[in-house]
Amino acid sequence: MGDISPVVAATLARDIYLVQSEKFVKGFLSRPQFSKKSGEAAHLKAEVGFRLINATDGFGICARGGDGYEKDLFLMFRGTTGANYGADIITDLRLGVETSKTGLPVHIGFNSAFCSMLPAIQEFLNKQTDATGTIHIIGHSLGGAVAALAADWVKISRANPVKLYTFGAPKPGLEFFADRLTTNLRTENIYRVYHATDVVPMVPVYPFAHAPVADCAYQLPSSSFISLDAHKMANYLKSVESSSWKTLKKTGISTADEKSIERWLKSGSPLNPANPKTWEWLNAGLTYVLRKVIGGAAVYIQSPLISAFSLADKIAWILRKGIDLSVEASIWVLSLMRKIMQALGMKIAETAKELTQLFMRRILKQLMERMGDEARRAIRGLMQKQ
Repeated sequence: MGDISPVVAATLARDIYLVQSEKFVKGFLSRPQFSKKSGEAAHLKAEVGFRLINATDGFGICARGGDGYEKDLFLMFRGTTGANYGADIITDLRLGVETSKTGLPVHIGFNSAFCSMLPAIQEFLNKQTDATGTIHIIGHSLGGAVAALAADWVKISRANPVKLYTFGAPKPGLEFFADRLTTNLRTENIYRVYHATDVVPMVPVYPFAHAPVADCAYQLPSSSFISLDAHKMANYLKSVESSSWKTLKKTGISTADEKSIERWLKSGSPLNPANPKTWEWLNAGLTYVLRKVIGGAAVYIQSPLISAFSLADKIAWILRKGIDLSVEASIWVLSLMRKIMQALGMKIAETAKELTQLFMRRILKQLMERMGDEARRAIRGLMQKQ
């Protein structure tokens, strides 16, 4: 079968949270989208957390399709919960990079959760030899990031068409990952849904990126300010329940629109930190300036040659190199850093000479911490009733 509707995808992304408890698995699988035959589903358990706070917990379901989906398969993953002393939050916060099972740079926490389920996913898929239809992969928040990693691996491993549906997901990997996933799945098979005021899809900052590239995503309208409720799956369901994929609009800032980003960087208009567009523009501006000052900036950031440094160190090093290279580059770096400092409520730098590598590293760390704090607040909101 083709795609599943927004309301079906959102309902499954909401209800997959139930399978954290073994006793609710049977009820979840009783819905018409799934086969009722014995042995045509698998309860996935993931290793979440890290070191002292870690656990193995119910995380998802693999299922054979039912009415109208007989040749299809479903892989569904839950988002963050407050169980196991906050082990899921540790998974969310493990902001490092490692190589995925398909050889791409991805978020270490999300990849760890996915890899812990991979043997069970492989076992399930190997049994479905006659399932030649679409593989639908679904998730919200943390589950959406894991779903993206799963879609990348499944597309490489199986000949089936693959469709990815995510709601309020953070960025699962670096640009190389987003580019490859977009190429392999194709934009029309990636349904990335997010509320404009949900901060979680804005993190981590560049060079982490979403697929499909060029912001071909389904942005849903919400209030004018960053909202914790915007991240809740129940509210995503409300936002799409009367819509089709055709009627939902693909909107948002296009990072390919360089002229718009240049105008924003040069403008003296005030920034409102409570407005989510501020953080979208800052991320777009950071991406643009890094590419402007050194053409291969993305390669440097994603290269293991400087992997001993933090992300803020890497970006600050590249920006300082850009200042040293040319007057034009220094103007763009100064414009970007002034915007970031304004958003953070800091005293604005007057000249590029003030922008030492150490100083920019401190500002970038504050930017990442500010966005991370907002995302953590939204994720903790998931611990309340969905």
